[in-house]
Amino acid sequence: MSRREFHFISGASSKFWAIEMKGDSFDVTYGKIGTSGTAQTKSFGDAVAAQKAGDKLVLEKTSKGYVEIGNARNTTVSVASDPSTGTSGASAGLNELYFSTTQNVADIGNLKTFIGLKLADYKSPKSIKKGNYAYKVSVSYEDEDEEDGDGGDFIKRLTSFLDSAAATDAQGFVVGNWSVEGPETAQPIVDLFVSKKDRLPNLAALFFGEIAQEECEISWIENCNMTPILDAFPKLELLRVRGATNLEFLKAGHKSLRALGVESGGLAREVVAQICKADFPNLEYLELWLGTNEYGGTTQVNDLTPIMKGTAFPKLKYLGLRNSEITDEIAGVIINSPIVRQIETLDLSLGTLTDEGAKALMKLPQDAKLKRLDLHRHFVSTAMMKQLKTLPFSLNVSDQEEADEDEGGRFVAVSE
Repeated sequence: MSRREFHFISGASSKFWAIEMKGDSFDVTYGKIGTSGTAQTKSFGDAVAAQKAGDKLVLEKTSKGYVEIGNARNTTVSVASDPSTGTSGASAGLNELYFSTTQNVADIGNLKTFIGLKLADYKSPKSIKKGNYAYKVSVSYEDEDEEDGDGGDFIKRLTSFLDSAAATDAQGFVVGNWSVEGPETAQPIVDLFVSKKDRLPNLAALFFGEIAQEECEISWIENCNMTPILDAFPKLELLRVRGATNLEFLKAGHKSLRALGVESGGLAREVVAQICKADFPNLEYLELWLGTNEYGGTTQVNDLTPIMKGTAFPKLKYLGLRNSEITDEIAGVIINSPIVRQIETLDLSLGTLTDEGAKALMKLPQDAKLKRLDLHRHFVSTAMMKQLKTLPFSLNVSDQEEADEDEGGRFVAVSE
């Protein structure tokens, strides 16, 4: 008997689906993460027919964005048992944990979960909950009307959290909106984290800048050099940053970092160069939103050469070059690059992929390690989509768009 479990965590959705083969039958269980779910048994004439049907269901789930939990022995980030719910905790694979930091573009911001944990807003020590949670600190206009508390002062609120008992146990933490008066630099926040690094001895996952569009446009988020964060937290495995204005990774290095993501409406070539030069020997997951030139996205295909060659990050398994206006160009080059024989997932979603790029992807080496190709939110024709589905990979070609000449033709999913 063998059991495989898959998770889908996106915005407010947090679901699992599992299948357990039992000879000429299999059990399927599904439901919300943290519940026992609903179980069904399906029987077939023989084991071969059962396995074929089971494989088909797995392919359907992965094509919809479900990510298999696996390789639990290879990650130190885990979801601990939650005495408040009675659920038993279990280590989760890197992909499941990291995908849980993303969501549908329509829901950008407003995460409900982080690294498989429910996300709780921290405003004061009274906000600390029983059980195992990840915490988020942010401010809003409503905070200014409070008679007690910090009046919406982000630094005071973050300091309060770092001084609380919840900080010492925190594996995952989310930095939300830090200004309601317009763009402000993230430098004081980074400085505070560094000065109080001993208050977060177990920090393994950080999302810096989980800010919804209604709070601040992505291109207005004023970031800074993230290297001090990396230096301060040696156990950090996952770092995700939203907003590329003034973002830097100067002389960055980290022996434990396994996943890095940068969400932007436009990523400068200088930032990409800094990331490519970084010393991340154990990086397995790299996700870059390249964006458009209009919002600072100066990165071109040649700037991605160290990644394409596979020399920058020799352990990379997932490569996401997303939200890009040069997706066709990337597709045309990456098919002949060594990296496609190294990675298991290639993600070119949220960009401006057309039939030109799709035709190039039809030439991907079919004997490579590649298992999943994510192209969702694209401009590929229906006829070309049918051809892509003949590729021997799990494929996501959902969210087909049509070019709107009145709006400038093709456009990336997230820019302004």
